[in-house]
Amino acid sequence: MNLLDRPGAAALRYETYGELDTRAPIVFLNGMTQTTISWKSQARALADKIGVITYDARGQGKSIAGDTALTLELHADDLAALLDHLGVDQAHLVGFSHGARVALATANHHAERLASLTLCSATAAPTATARTILKAWRETLRLGGLEAMSWCALTAILGDKFLGQNEALIPGIIKASVQRNTEDGVRRLLDAMIEYPNLDELARGVSASTLVISGEHDVLVDHDGAKLLAELCDAEHIEVTGCGHTIPIESGTQFRSIISQFIGV
Repeated sequence: MNLLDRPGAAALRYETYGELDTRAPIVFLNGMTQTTISWKSQARALADKIGVITYDARGQGKSIAGDTALTLELHADDLAALLDHLGVDQAHLVGFSHGARVALATANHHAERLASLTLCSATAAPTATARTILKAWRETLRLGGLEAMSWCALTAILGDKFLGQNEALIPGIIKASVQRNTEDGVRRLLDAMIEYPNLDELARGVSASTLVISGEHDVLVDHDGAKLLAELCDAEHIEVTGCGHTIPIESGTQFRSIISQFIGV
C-alpha cells in the first residue's frame, strides 16, 4: 500500500497505473464512501493509453484523516501535494460526487495543476431533498452505524435500473463499503460536506477546460442544477440516460468513453 504523509498526522493512500511521465495523467477522485478499489476496473482499462492516479482522501478508505478539520481547501492542498510527490505537473481531474467538490476546489486553489476538469454527479446548489438526504445519512450513521447508513444510502446513490439488475449483489456492496471505510472517517466527511459551500461559488473560479456529467434519474443532482453548474464553468453538459447518481459504476463503459473522448485518449 502506498502512503503519503501529510500535515496534521494524516496520510493518503494512493495507487498508480500506467506511465505518469509521458503526458498529463488522469486522477480519479472518490465519492464519499468510495475508495481506490472503486476505480480499479476503469484505471486498468485506461492504463495502456494514459497514466492513472487514484487515492483515498482524508476520511476515506485506508487514508488517515488526521487531527485537522476537513475542508475543501485542505483536500485540494492534499491533492496538489500528491501530484508533487509523484512528479506530476498537471493532471486531468475526474471527480465524482464528493470528489467533484474536491476537484473544483483544486481548480480554484491550484489552477495551474489542471490539464482539464470533469465533474460527475455534481450540482451548482443542492436541492432541499439532497440536503435532507445528507442529514438523514448522518443521523442514520449516528444512531445505527456504518452498515445501517450504507443501506439507507442505496436508493439515493444507485438508480432503479442498476438496483433491479443487481439485487443479488447488494449485500456484497454493503459489506464492501463497511469493510473499506471507518465510521469515524465517514462521519467526519459527512459533517464537513454539510458545511461545504455551494459549488456555484467555486464554479466561477474555473479556467480549465471542463465537462459536467449527470445522471437522468439522480435524486441528489437534478438536471437544472447540473446544467447550471456547466454554464457557470463554461462547460459542456452530458446527461447519461437511465442512470442514477453513481454513473462510473452504473454506466461504466459509457462513462469511460465520455472521459476518453473529452481528454483525447
